Amino acid sequence: MKALILAAGKGERFFPFNVFRPKPMFPICNRPLIAWTVSRLIDAKITDIGIVVGHRGGRARNYFGKGQGFGCQITYIEQPQPKGTAHAVGLASDFIGNDDVLVIFGDIFFGPDAIPRLLDVFNATTASGVAGVVHVDDLAAHIRAHVEQDQRVSSYTYKPRGGAGRALAGLYVFKNETLPDLDNTADFVPRTQYGIFPPEGREICDIIPLLYRENRALIATDLPGPWFDMDLPWHPKNVTRLALAEMAEALSESVIAPTATIDPTARVCGPIAVGENTTIDRNTSIEGPVWIGKNAQILEGSRIASHTVIGDHCKIGPFAKLSGTVDANCHITYLGELSGIMLEEGRVTHQIQLSGIFGERAEIGAGTQVGTLRFDDAEIEVEVQGIRRKAPGFTGVLFGDYSRTGIGAMIMPGRIVGPCAMVGPGVVLTKNAPPYKAVLVEQQLAEIDWLPNIYDR
Repeated sequence: MKALILAAGKGERFFPFNVFRPKPMFPICNRPLIAWTVSRLIDAKITDIGIVVGHRGGRARNYFGKGQGFGCQITYIEQPQPKGTAHAVGLASDFIGNDDVLVIFGDIFFGPDAIPRLLDVFNATTASGVAGVVHVDDLAAHIRAHVEQDQRVSSYTYKPRGGAGRALAGLYVFKNETLPDLDNTADFVPRTQYGIFPPEGREICDIIPLLYRENRALIATDLPGPWFDMDLPWHPKNVTRLALAEMAEALSESVIAPTATIDPTARVCGPIAVGENTTIDRNTSIEGPVWIGKNAQILEGSRIASHTVIGDHCKIGPFAKLSGTVDANCHITYLGELSGIMLEEGRVTHQIQLSGIFGERAEIGAGTQVGTLRFDDAEIEVEVQGIRRKAPGFTGVLFGDYSRTGIGAMIMPGRIVGPCAMVGPGVVLTKNAPPYKAVLVEQQLAEIDWLPNIYDR
C-alpha cells in the first residue's frame, strides 16, 4: 500500500495565506497541516508516500526533503496546472506502480483513527475501493455522498443547498485496477445543485456514478472524528482547536527539560511541556496545558493562557499576555497581547492588542489595536474573493505574510491585510488592504502663530 497526498492547488479562497505557501503547508500548532497527515500515515505503517505539488511546491520539498527525517520515503509529483484531483492521481501513476493506494486531500485535518478505519474496511471488502464519509451540519460547503443501504456509494452532489448529511471526506483507498477509471472523469463537475454552474476540473468524485452503474461501487465508511476541511482563511483557528485537544490528551503531566529554568515565583497550574534552555521568569503565570519550545524566554509578569503553543527561540514579555499559538522566533514584547495565531518570526512591539491570524515575518508597530467585536454584536464577516462570508467563532483580523503596521494603527474586525502590505501610522482600517500596497492617512496641516504672548495671562 502506498499513500498519495494531493497538495497542488492554489487555494485562492485561503487568501491572504495562500500567496507564499500551498494551503496544506499552513502551520497548525507550529507544524504544517500536511505534516499531521504524514504522521498519521507513518503511525498506520504506510511509509511510501507521494505528494502531488504545484503552487509553491518548493515549500513542501524544503520542509520534508526525502522524508528520511520523518521516518518515511517521500516522492514528489508535479502538477503544474491545477486540473483536479483525478488528474493529480493520474500524474502519479509511475509512483503508484502496481500497488493499491490511499489518496488523501492535503487540506483536511482528521483524527488518528481515520486511516485505520479506512484500511480495515478496505481489507475486508472485494469492492473497487473505499470512500471515507463524515457527517456535516452544512452540506452547502461540501460534496454530498449518496450512500445506499448496503453502504455502496451511488452518486454525489457538489455543494447542495443546505441541510445536514454525509459528505465525502477527501480520503479514499483504491484497488490498483480501479485507477484507470480516473481517466474517465469529465473535465468539470457535472453533478451540482440545480441552477448552480459546475466547477472546472477532473475530480475523483466523478467516477462514483460510473463505478456504481458497472456494479463496482466504492464502499462508504463513516470516519471517526475529528475532521475538518480547511478551506477559508479563518479556518486554521478551527483546526488548531482540534489539534490542541488531541495534544492535551497526550500531556497528562508536565515534561520539563533538565536545562530549562523556572523561577520559584512563577505560577504554573496544570501540565506544561518545556524545551531545552528555556527560561520562565519571575511572577509569570501559566495555565496548562501549555507547550513551550527550546531556547525560549517567558519574561517577567507575562500571562500564558491554557492551550497555548510557543515555538523555539520565542521571546514573550515582559508583562505580555498570550493565548493561542506562536511559531518559532516570534517576539511579543512589553505589554503585548495576542489571542490567535502568529506564524514564524513575527514581531510585536510594545502596548499592542492583537486578535486573529498573523502571517510569517509580520511586523506590528507600537500601539496597534485590533477590533474583536462588531458594533451590532453580530458574527464577524470577511470579504473573500468579493463575497462577504460569515466567520462563526472568529475574532480579529487576517494579516498577511511580510506585512506591517505603523504606530497606532487600528484594524476593524474581519479585515484582511494582504501580504507585503503596510497599514500606516494612525490609520483606521475599515476595509481590506490590498497586497503590495501601503494604506496611509492623508492630513491637512495648519500653521498658526505661536508667540510668547500666548502665555501672558
